[in-house]
Amino acid sequence: MKVSPLQICLVYTCLMLDLQVESIPRYNYQTKTCGYQSCTPSDPNQINVHIVPHSHDDVGWVKTFDQYYDEDVRSIINSVVQALAANPERRFVQVETAFFHKWWKEQDEQQRALFKELVDSGRLEIANGAWSMNDEATSHYQSIIDQFTLGLRTLNDTLGKCSRPRIGWQIDPFGHSKEMAAIYSQMGFDGVFLGRIDYRDKSKRIESQTMEMLWKGGANLDGNSYLFTSVLYNHYDSPTRFCFDCGEVIIDSNSYSWNYAARITEFANIVNLQAQTYKTNNIMIVLGGDFQYRNAETNFLMTDTLIRGFEQFSKYVVDKRIRLFYSTPSCYLKAVNEEAMTRNLTFPLKVDDFFPYASDENAYWVGYYTSRPTSKRYERQGNNILQVTKQLTSFVRQAKEYIPELRELQEAMGVMQHHDAISGTEKQVVADDYHTILSKAIAMSIEKDNEILSSLLSSSSLNNENLRLKTCLLANISVCPISQSNQFIAVVYNPLSRPVSHYVRLPVNSVRIKVKGPEDELIPSQILPAIDRFKYYKQFDTAPFDLVFLAENIPPLGAKLFKVTAIKRESVKLRPSVGNDQFKIGGKINNVEVDEATKLIKAITLNETTLEIEQSLMYYIGKRGSNVINVYRASGAYVFRPRDQNALSFTDPIKIKTFTGDLVDEIHQTFSNWAKQVIRLYKNTNYVEFDWLVGPIPTTHHRSREVISRFTTSLQTDDIFFTDANGRQMIPRRRNYRATFEYTPEEPTAGNYYPVTSKISMIDANENVNFAVLTDRAQGGTSLKSGEIELMVHRNLLDDDGFGVNEPLNEMQFGVGLIARGKHYVTFGPNIAKEGWTSAAIQKDIAKQLQLAPWIFLTKSVRLWDSVIKEFSGLTRSLPKNVQILTLEPWKNSESSLLLRLEHVFEEIEDPILSRNAYVDLEGLFTFFDVMEIYETTLDGNQPLTESERLQWIVRPLLRKFRKFPNRKKEDFQVSAPKETTAKIWYVIYADNKSTGDPNALFKNKPDTVQFSSSLA
Repeated sequence: MKVSPLQICLVYTCLMLDLQVESIPRYNYQTKTCGYQSCTPSDPNQINVHIVPHSHDDVGWVKTFDQYYDEDVRSIINSVVQALAANPERRFVQVETAFFHKWWKEQDEQQRALFKELVDSGRLEIANGAWSMNDEATSHYQSIIDQFTLGLRTLNDTLGKCSRPRIGWQIDPFGHSKEMAAIYSQMGFDGVFLGRIDYRDKSKRIESQTMEMLWKGGANLDGNSYLFTSVLYNHYDSPTRFCFDCGEVIIDSNSYSWNYAARITEFANIVNLQAQTYKTNNIMIVLGGDFQYRNAETNFLMTDTLIRGFEQFSKYVVDKRIRLFYSTPSCYLKAVNEEAMTRNLTFPLKVDDFFPYASDENAYWVGYYTSRPTSKRYERQGNNILQVTKQLTSFVRQAKEYIPELRELQEAMGVMQHHDAISGTEKQVVADDYHTILSKAIAMSIEKDNEILSSLLSSSSLNNENLRLKTCLLANISVCPISQSNQFIAVVYNPLSRPVSHYVRLPVNSVRIKVKGPEDELIPSQILPAIDRFKYYKQFDTAPFDLVFLAENIPPLGAKLFKVTAIKRESVKLRPSVGNDQFKIGGKINNVEVDEATKLIKAITLNETTLEIEQSLMYYIGKRGSNVINVYRASGAYVFRPRDQNALSFTDPIKIKTFTGDLVDEIHQTFSNWAKQVIRLYKNTNYVEFDWLVGPIPTTHHRSREVISRFTTSLQTDDIFFTDANGRQMIPRRRNYRATFEYTPEEPTAGNYYPVTSKISMIDANENVNFAVLTDRAQGGTSLKSGEIELMVHRNLLDDDGFGVNEPLNEMQFGVGLIARGKHYVTFGPNIAKEGWTSAAIQKDIAKQLQLAPWIFLTKSVRLWDSVIKEFSGLTRSLPKNVQILTLEPWKNSESSLLLRLEHVFEEIEDPILSRNAYVDLEGLFTFFDVMEIYETTLDGNQPLTESERLQWIVRPLLRKFRKFPNRKKEDFQVSAPKETTAKIWYVIYADNKSTGDPNALFKNKPDTVQFSSSLA
């Protein structure tokens, strides 16, 4: 079948592929009385009070995910279903698909049919629909999209069209990101409801009647991408004294305790206050809270009585009668939209985000940006493995055999995105459970990756012999049994859409090692001392050395093999540099200089541009307190509150050792017996790596300590810096300033901390220098002075901060305090380049290699070296530098359908060249299959784009004058605006897998496929 060429403009683009045209899984979308069609009409002459019953069910927090389900959620869903069935007027909101999926698997057909009937009639509304209610500060956009895809796919497969949400329901995350708004709009959602915003922001919005707004998630999105955003009046809880799960009652019977009229008046007063805050004659009042509706019938009976009371006792807001009725968030949004369009109402526009979140003047919820740093890193590794596994599974004909293990990892990663999981704001026992879930899923995926790679790498003589490939997740503590053996094969897989050269680093026991490449050529290698001997981990055989070699030009979506052999000769001792040689590493083009007196770095040169810079590990003393009143707030899992506003330096003299070689130069710095780092400069790279190791953090003098890495430069950046939104777009920040309310500096340090998912940067416009630090996990960061950046890397706290966890963040591992290891990547260059790459382009390149790093598989099966295929690629050619395959995965259980997402990785004016349109021809692009048919879907891949119709709003131009930021000068770029800027996703149908002996072989007769054009507006 011939596919007509298509041109597409996007931020993200997804394609769906299938093996045979007739097998494409078309969606069985039948018209039902659900969604907007099921809504109770509003009366324009009355105050319409939308009563929305709900239960907020955390996917783990103070109990584990399974404990919450077994002890709470199962009975909540069972109880709600029966209560809804008893009265067709009632409504309820179900949110977390992870819980729904567990419940659904336990039900018989009769119960499933009842649940589906409630959904089809609009009485039970699915809101959000993701696997979990994800955090918005520390989750990466790739993982957010994936967990929405999983959740919405599960809903569609089990419940059908009526289960597809129209609104986001982010009522508990501790701040809200701009990228999240962009993702919602590209999934076709009409709005989002928020529970937590800064207390000053909320007060001002209540006063100015701006609790609802239109949020533009990014400059790359078109004019129809505005997301209606509503802030809940009373967080997500029932109004005071109307928590029916808490035993509060309304008595309408003939009794001495009769209180019907008084209770109705009391509720009417609540309605009056809230009605003054919102623009239309519609207000929404939620009834519920954490894990409520265990006895749903009792709760609903009270609500029935409340609604009848406003029919019996007339109550007014000014001259409009109050009318209560059961509703849902989407029905409320629809009513607001209809009234706004009828009355020509406009809402204020929002173009920034809701970070940081403060609940009072002493409680800035910015500590969780860093809390549980090893958990945050593990989650990022989980995403890396997930993308590798999805790609490999797409390459094989029998994809169905691997779906269960892939699904297991997808579900584990979906749970990890929960706002009390990746955030690090759960009890320790729950954190351990999250890690167990993820560890089991990763182990299962690695086993299947081994099976697939064994097949792909098998020549005709091997007959798919099992290579027994493993991976080394403990390499960060110098533990990897295979690489510590005398001989092994390393399979280096590249999940990016272009060739990558990658420095492989593995723990080894020998200083004499030989590395051979795919052609049996000798590969230069280098041996260096490990960062530490990790004496606390006595149960492990830790390696004393690191092996480094360069795996050059690893093909896109492909792998190269290397054979490593330890040479049995007399051991050679590694000797550090001495004299002046120990204070400088690198050459003329790139180098790092160290101050001889302080032993801190004093300058970095990249591409022959030298920048004065000092970097040091430091720490804050965390505030201790009882939390009984705000001023006694302690620093805890959520809140960062330093005792003093100035960070402390380590008092011990800094020690350094310098090691140089043909591949990498290193400076090993020791700040104390619990804080050290290695500063690395790899040859022919455009960054400096800071490999830090912190812990166990001492608790001497009963002090909480919060460790930072601070970079102080000679740049003049004033009070402006930038942080990323979930790893994608950059958001300008201004010290001691908020765009939507007046900032007050009661906590001057914490009040300027922002989430850094992957990058923080600053710009000296006069010097034309863009300086950035990239991270390997989410962290908190700030710029407290001009030319300065700091990132928090680890926290150990002796008090809880009083927000529900009820235990201090004092992590232990193997009987000692938690040791955390991580990396920062420092780069700088021209903000505006007349030729060559801009600093923004360099940063994107580094960020992509961190997001989807080459994954190393190891095997001891060296005897098979001469028989295996030593290189393959899943693509026949590379994609353009500014386009990336974000997703390639089997779709559902089909062996003939794939989900393909293509992403333009640059923002509108980040680079004069790479921000322009890019073209991708899909014809013959894939090695193992051919594209036969495609169709376009929303970003999540679960809805044909032709069926996605978003509500329209009257948009008022944004008149507020913004300060000009130094990297937002359009005149410096010559980028033509594309005609179409809608984000698109495609479902691609692919031809039969190419099952020849050579994995790089192509079918001779390939059908025409599609041309893809990506652009940013």
